Amino acid sequence: MNPRQHRQRGQSLVEFCFVLPILLVMFAGVYTTGSFISDMDIAGQATRGGARLGAEVANYGYGTAAAQAAACMGASTTNPCAVDQDIVTSVVTIAKGMTNVASFDEIDIYDPCASAGACTNSTSVCSDPTDISGTYVAGVDPVDVYKLSGGVWTLFGTAGYTLDKRTQNHPNELAIGVRLVFHYQAAAPINFFNVQAAQYETMCFAPYESGG
Repeated sequence: MNPRQHRQRGQSLVEFCFVLPILLVMFAGVYTTGSFISDMDIAGQATRGGARLGAEVANYGYGTAAAQAAACMGASTTNPCAVDQDIVTSVVTIAKGMTNVASFDEIDIYDPCASAGACTNSTSVCSDPTDISGTYVAGVDPVDVYKLSGGVWTLFGTAGYTLDKRTQNHPNELAIGVRLVFHYQAAAPINFFNVQAAQYETMCFAPYESGG
């Protein structure tokens, strides 16, 4: 090898050392973006599953003896604990497929009625889609907030979205929203990327008509 070839080889090696870290960061960025999109998609599936279940069961026959049978309800006809437990279980079961989650922070089960910044008796009726805001508005939408406590999803505070607010009588059936809040944690070497994200879904209660 002559001196000129030796210098060219050394120059190529130096250039490669400069380019390699940039390529690694680019590849890591592409992987992180893909995994974040994947986790957001699964979170969306989880909230859709929870909202769909909530729409189907509505208020579990509010005011009936069957509704009071669940132990957690304490013979109440408005306590939503039994319904909420099923919705939370549905959300968590699907959300377990998320691969880069540092923590699951919150599951909100709410009435998406704050389309005009306030909730009234008519602002969550599914017969008028413009009344459904979709997104959760803290402090306005009636909500049951669930957070992990000792490894168990527990109602945080008091129930605001009680069974008497989950009417499914046609044509005035209402809507339900489910939101999952979590922290996304990127994998190495860019695991410093940690961001809180949320996905939500709203659905109208399945219509129910009494009589023959």
